[in-house]
Amino acid sequence: MPVSPHTVTAFFGGSFDPPHLGHLKVAEAAVSSGFCGRVLWVPAFSPPHKTGRERAPFADRCAMVELLIAGDPRFRLSEAEARLGEVPSYTVDVLDFIAAEGRDGPVDALLIGADSLLELHTWWRAAELVERCRIITYPRAGRPVERAALLAHWPAGTVDRLLSGVIPGNFFEISSTEIRKSMAKSPNWSDINSGVISPGVAEYIALRGLYREPEQRKDFL
Repeated sequence: MPVSPHTVTAFFGGSFDPPHLGHLKVAEAAVSSGFCGRVLWVPAFSPPHKTGRERAPFADRCAMVELLIAGDPRFRLSEAEARLGEVPSYTVDVLDFIAAEGRDGPVDALLIGADSLLELHTWWRAAELVERCRIITYPRAGRPVERAALLAHWPAGTVDRLLSGVIPGNFFEISSTEIRKSMAKSPNWSDINSGVISPGVAEYIALRGLYREPEQRKDFL
C-alpha cells in the first residue's frame, strides 16, 4: 500500500547556526507542496571544545530551532545527533540511530538543497540512503538540478525518482555565515534584520550574547 505524503516525516539536517527564516520557508514548502506531512529538524552535533566565537553551542542551536518552529505541529526538533555522539556523523548513521531508538518516530524522507542533491552520490552509503528515503530537494540559486548531471552518477530510474522530489519554485538565499558576521559587527543587537531572523531567535541571540567578538562576550560567559 502506498504511503500517504501526510504521514511522511522528512529529516532536515544542518548546523542551524543560527536557524533563520530561509530554513523555515524550506520546511514549510516541503509540507505545503505535498512531499511530506512533518519535518524533523536535526541540528548537527559538535563538541563544546570545538565551538569558537563564530559558532553557537549545540544546546543554543537546539533552543533557537525550538523558538523558530514553536507552535507549528508540522515541525519537531530532534537532538538525535547529540545522543548518538559521533563526530563526524553521517546522515545514514543518524537515520539508523533514530530508527533503532524509536523516540522520533519513523523517518521516510530526506530534505536537502540542490547543491547536496548534485553531490549525493559522494555521501556515505548513498545508494542505501536513496533506496530507503524519498529525497526532497529545494532549489538553490546558481545550482540548477539538471538531469544530465544526475545521470552521470545514478541509473535513469533513480534519476527520475530524484527529480520527482524537487520542490517547485525558488527560495531566497540566506547565509548563516553572513548573519554571524553581521551580528559580530553590529553595535545594536535590537536591530537584527527581521527579514532573515525571527524575533524570538533574535532575542535569544541577544540575551545569550551569541556570535559576538571575544571581548564583547565577557559579560555573557
